[in-house]
Amino acid sequence: MVGSDQLLIVGGGQGIGAAIAAEHGPRATVWTRTAGADATDPESLRTAFAAFQQAHGAPAALIHCIGDFAEQPLLGTDLATYRHLFASNVDSVFHTIQAVVPAMVAAARPGRVILFAAAGADKQKGMLRAPVYFAAKAAVVQLARSLAAELAPHRITVNVIAPGLIHHPHSHQESQQRLLARVPMGRLGAVADVLGAVRYLLSPAADYVTGQVLTVDGGLQG
Repeated sequence: MVGSDQLLIVGGGQGIGAAIAAEHGPRATVWTRTAGADATDPESLRTAFAAFQQAHGAPAALIHCIGDFAEQPLLGTDLATYRHLFASNVDSVFHTIQAVVPAMVAAARPGRVILFAAAGADKQKGMLRAPVYFAAKAAVVQLARSLAAELAPHRITVNVIAPGLIHHPHSHQESQQRLLARVPMGRLGAVADVLGAVRYLLSPAADYVTGQVLTVDGGLQG
């Protein structure tokens, strides 16, 4: 089997990832640590993808939603937190790409890779709110832009969605309420706002869009 219309969603167990999976129903395969696919462990991903590939071939789209958050000043961040944030946000992206994308290339058909950063991570300015988290997300943006150039000849697009203050049961609600007054649109984002961006990047309308950051933040980083 060369490939299917299956979407592989890494980190689809809660929040935005779970909503993406729910929207696509049986087309979505969800990888979570509790389901046996640890995106920070290359061997775990290789095992999980071998099973996926046997069942479905190469995925039509890879969507990576993992990324833990910590709101701490740089000088107040301990080494364990620093390492965890980069493992969760950056290492997991690298390992997932290495495990899955070569099969998408070998399938020789159009494909999609969607990664998640954070609103403002692609801007050249300091982030006092959560500097290590934003540094990790900036690394995700750079990985995406580099991968987009690498995969463009294979008709596989790579883009980043950068959400702002998106409310859902697992979001950091205290922090969001504190920053709400800075959002020009005057409200927190909803998961549905992010789903629209995912829907667009998966659609034929985005066939010629790659290496881009689509910010969904109500103007917060404008």
